[in-house]
Amino acid sequence: MQQKLDKALSNFPGLSLSVKTASGNYTLVAGDAVINEKPMAASALHYMQSISKTFTAVAVLKLKEEGKINLDAKVNTYLPAICNHLPNGNIITVRQLLTMTSGLPDYLDSDQFLNDVVAGPLPMTSEQVLSYVYNQPVKFEPGTSFGYCNINYHLLALIIDRVTPNGHRQYITDKIINAIGLSNTYYIAGSAITTAPEGTTANYLQIDGTFNDVSELQLGTVRTFIGDDGIVASVQDIAGFYYKLLHDKTVLSPESLEEMKVTVSYQNTPIYGLGLYFYKTNGGLQAIGHQGSGVGAGAYAFYFPSKNTSVVLCTNAGTLFDALKEEQLRALYEEIIGILLE
Repeated sequence: MQQKLDKALSNFPGLSLSVKTASGNYTLVAGDAVINEKPMAASALHYMQSISKTFTAVAVLKLKEEGKINLDAKVNTYLPAICNHLPNGNIITVRQLLTMTSGLPDYLDSDQFLNDVVAGPLPMTSEQVLSYVYNQPVKFEPGTSFGYCNINYHLLALIIDRVTPNGHRQYITDKIINAIGLSNTYYIAGSAITTAPEGTTANYLQIDGTFNDVSELQLGTVRTFIGDDGIVASVQDIAGFYYKLLHDKTVLSPESLEEMKVTVSYQNTPIYGLGLYFYKTNGGLQAIGHQGSGVGAGAYAFYFPSKNTSVVLCTNAGTLFDALKEEQLRALYEEIIGILLE
């Protein structure tokens, strides 16, 4: 596996891999956290991007357990003013946000949003993010299909804000991150910080073969994307998070965990639960977890039930706007899984 990581440095500035099993865990690294300045360390913090969605979903399920959120209630129960501006906003349910079956458009679909991200300033307010989807056409009628959409989880964060005294960031920090002992995990979306947590890698976007430092843009976007993004963490913590959630089953009640694992299908293939991606590896292994992609980072974090193992792979190169880089990271993850588990 170390040889695979080292060879992949032709495509990535730095890589971190963490594996968690019943008998222990280990981490391998390659390349640089800061190009030509700081080698990647096992303790490095990475932007986990959409892996944060699993944390948001766990928070919603915990609030369901507390009787504060009804998954089958209409979203307008909690966000009436916002829903009046969303396409089909007054018929979408909380569960449809969680399972990506709302049919809502996404802010990433908006050219104006992309222009504004580059022009700044960042972070954007929640009101500005929502404005890019207000009164836009629906992708499909709620509940009739699957469509991955970040705004679903932005809305879930706002629902948590509505039903908790200190907001979703504090709730996720207190009830998940601190409660299960993730000592190197930080939820920074919506925070007032102006610098990344100490130990966070620099971030790069490859343009015409050259890695350009986009660390400031990376931080600004992650602080903007509440609910659907926001976690900075060590690879060990994220491997441990999915292991505790799906193997130890100590994060949620058994009933909530089973509800979280009920999937919707896309093209007759089970694909998404409540904040959990489901897919099968090239070798046919069932994987449950999430992946993440950003302007300056990419990540894969999955638990493999048949092997009782969590595997997390992160890079500090952007995969969101670089389809080749995303494919290279996915291919590397598959190679690692092939060596490790198949």
